[in-house]
Amino acid sequence: MKSVAPSADAGSHAASAFSLALTRAVRDLIAGLIVGLVTVSFCISAASLMFQGSLAAHLPVAIGAALIGAVVLAFFAAWGSSLPLASVGPEPTTVPVLAAITAGVAAQTAPQATLATALAALAITGIALGLTWWLMGRFRGGELIRYIPYPVIGGFLGSVGWLLLIGGMSVATGAPFQLGNASSWLSTLTDPRLATGLVLGVVIWQVTFRVKHMLALPAMILLAGLGTHAGLALSGVDLATARAQGWLLSPFQKALPVWLGSSGIWDAIDWGVLTQQAGLMLSAVIVATISLLLSDTSLEVAWEERADINRDLRWLGGGNLLLSAAGGVMGGVSISRSLLNRAAGAASRGSGIVMAGMCLLGMGWGGPILMLVPRPLLGGLMVFIGLGMFKTWIVDSRLRLSRGDYLTVLGMVGVTALFGFLPAVCVGVLACCVSFAIASARLSPVRRMIERGAWPSKVERGDAQARFLRGVGDKLRIVELQGVLFFGSATRLTQRVEALLQQAGGTERLLFDFHYVRWVDSSAVQSLSRLFKQARRQGVGVELSNLSLPMQQALLAGGCLGADGPVVHPDIDTALCAWDDEVLARANVSEGSLEDWLTKALPPGIALDDVLAWFEPLWLARGEALFTQGQMSDALYLVRSGRLGAYVLAQGQEMRVRTVHAGSAIGEMGLFRDIPRSATIRAEQPSELLQLRRERLEALQIEQPELAAVLYRLFLQQLAGRVDQLTTQAHALSV
Repeated sequence: MKSVAPSADAGSHAASAFSLALTRAVRDLIAGLIVGLVTVSFCISAASLMFQGSLAAHLPVAIGAALIGAVVLAFFAAWGSSLPLASVGPEPTTVPVLAAITAGVAAQTAPQATLATALAALAITGIALGLTWWLMGRFRGGELIRYIPYPVIGGFLGSVGWLLLIGGMSVATGAPFQLGNASSWLSTLTDPRLATGLVLGVVIWQVTFRVKHMLALPAMILLAGLGTHAGLALSGVDLATARAQGWLLSPFQKALPVWLGSSGIWDAIDWGVLTQQAGLMLSAVIVATISLLLSDTSLEVAWEERADINRDLRWLGGGNLLLSAAGGVMGGVSISRSLLNRAAGAASRGSGIVMAGMCLLGMGWGGPILMLVPRPLLGGLMVFIGLGMFKTWIVDSRLRLSRGDYLTVLGMVGVTALFGFLPAVCVGVLACCVSFAIASARLSPVRRMIERGAWPSKVERGDAQARFLRGVGDKLRIVELQGVLFFGSATRLTQRVEALLQQAGGTERLLFDFHYVRWVDSSAVQSLSRLFKQARRQGVGVELSNLSLPMQQALLAGGCLGADGPVVHPDIDTALCAWDDEVLARANVSEGSLEDWLTKALPPGIALDDVLAWFEPLWLARGEALFTQGQMSDALYLVRSGRLGAYVLAQGQEMRVRTVHAGSAIGEMGLFRDIPRSATIRAEQPSELLQLRRERLEALQIEQPELAAVLYRLFLQQLAGRVDQLTTQAHALSV
């Protein structure tokens, strides 16, 4: 049999790998060209929106700044982005805010300083953004998006949609829109440029909404441009006339950014005007940050891939720092272009490099072509994006938001239209805080109010004391608090406790438990202080339990604690044990002797001495263990005097779960069922016990079976009593 030569097999693998690499390269080339066309078109639209009025003469500089921003971010994303197919560069959510910054600069700066000041404003904003993103990524702040209320996100994206709509109309006509001159601006609705821009925007939006093909948007851009030129030609308008009438961009050869260090730029900056734009600069950073976090999470869902948001923050933050220093426009991840990139068949990061190459060509040699792009088309692209955002966040969100949240979204859009973007964000956050406070206040700050008798006791007492405590179980009320006690819930807390005081008749003490309280503010502290004083005036004592150190400090600062203030217990069980001891001592109810209990419990005809004869005396010193957890059961015990504690080992720590007084039985279940001890029993005081060992019990069953049956019945009755009490308490707690 002939074997295949290794060289032939290696050659086949090499050919296959080359074919795969070639296929991927072709796919990246096609996708990069498609996305590049859209990116270049958007960069021109963004630049036209940012440089209007007195800045319009410097439009090629703005186009170059937008393109270089896309180039730098594309290389950074290709090198380190967690989503290889994500398309980066200037993106729709931040451009309107940047346009507001440059519009403010143009309105307040002398003509000779306008360009320098506008470039400085864009650079400072980009540097602030880059530094913010890098620090967030460095210290893993990408989860910040989880803390932003959804209505605020919807409101600011809806506001961006509004800004893009009016921005697109401004780009189409070359006249900035302001509500102050709305009447005069609306008279331009008959302007054919505005009408053309609106029609193109609506048509592009409708076609791309209905046709989900990767070539739909690029094809519509090309057809819209060609259709506008055809319309001008049919109207007898040549290129020179069209440019003079504002249909086309002014002629330029190159679209190159200007570095701040260039001759004469730095000295011409009006720093006073820059200071006045600080609020909008902060808005741009906030909007861009939220946009990036939303873009990454949205692409995670769309592509079913896991994005490393902190990694993207670091890399794109570094890219924004570099491009801002080079005179570029800041940017981030564009959801629409990223989805288009994947739909166009992109296979790797190479498509981003191809897109960057198209932007570089546009900067250096695209002037003669770019100046043929109709202004209405640039405005139409803005209108197209704005309509999409408006539909998503103003129309569609009505079905997935509550009425209050939807009104917050609409309110933010309205405030943006009237007063600007930063006030809208503040209003949205304030509205969500108020809504959260109202909703939280509707949750009862009182988890439950129960009588002492309904709380399971961890102390086993003699029959006389147990009966007495059951009789006075309604004189102490446990008030379990929960959640966050703040100004919103303070009123409900006051009403509940005041109602309790009015109806509580024989109540002598209130125990406020803070185990389920997460935080308490000064308003709630003052309410508690007034309640404590009111209770004391009515002769009702107040005690507290489960207070953390921060809550103790807050209550102490608010006057709730002090020398004459409530007693603070570590937990409810400790507080109840102290209350039981107090009322028993006050009523002088003794523990009673073991002999008295047995005499009452034994049926007629059974002598106490006959029973005690089978038991052996046992003495324990303070701290001495009777038996340990896990030890095999070999005896049961009756407590004649003293006090013992039951301890269990849980998660490496020993916890006390029960206290046993005279007149109680210990270890009977372990002995009867022949199972290991469930707890460690240790003397907390010098104690005397009576011990019945297994061999003695077995001998009793043989020699005196009737007496053995009496003892079994006695212990089982005591155990049944415990179970009934726990069942009653559990039912009361559940209610």
